[in-house]
Amino acid sequence: MREKFLKILNESYYNLTDKDKKNFEEIMQDDGLGKCKPKFNLWGFLFGWFYLLYRRMSIEAIAVLLISLLFGYILVYLKFHPLLVLGVIFIINSFLSGFCYYFLYLNKFSRDIDYCGEYNTDIDCMKKRAKPKLLPVVIAVIFIVVLIWPWIYALITGVSLRS
Repeated sequence: MREKFLKILNESYYNLTDKDKKNFEEIMQDDGLGKCKPKFNLWGFLFGWFYLLYRRMSIEAIAVLLISLLFGYILVYLKFHPLLVLGVIFIINSFLSGFCYYFLYLNKFSRDIDYCGEYNTDIDCMKKRAKPKLLPVVIAVIFIVVLIWPWIYALITGVSLRS
């Protein structure tokens, strides 16, 4: 099963480098799922859950976002400084996305194989599901800007949000 999954991954993954191939081979278990062994991915580390959305890993992106926001909420509850809270959210987000990227991707890859057929896998279907998409990232950025627009407006104009 592992060899079959690696063959499908090589055929369908978008811009698979030798480093990526080595990392996927190292953490893939016999059933095709990833084992949680930290491997660094620069793009995942820099862009966090946005990179996961770009790679069409929406379930994993939401999970990473919720975990980082949960830690932020706990720190706010403990009355830490807001900049420290934002820093912790960013660090946890970057850590989970950057060091667990290959693990998260293999689990998404396994779901894609289930969708495209486990025994007679449709490679075109896999290529379509593996191809990155920018639209979810754009929607997420627009959603965030809409949510924080009152604070941006208050900072620019100097108007108090309480009045």
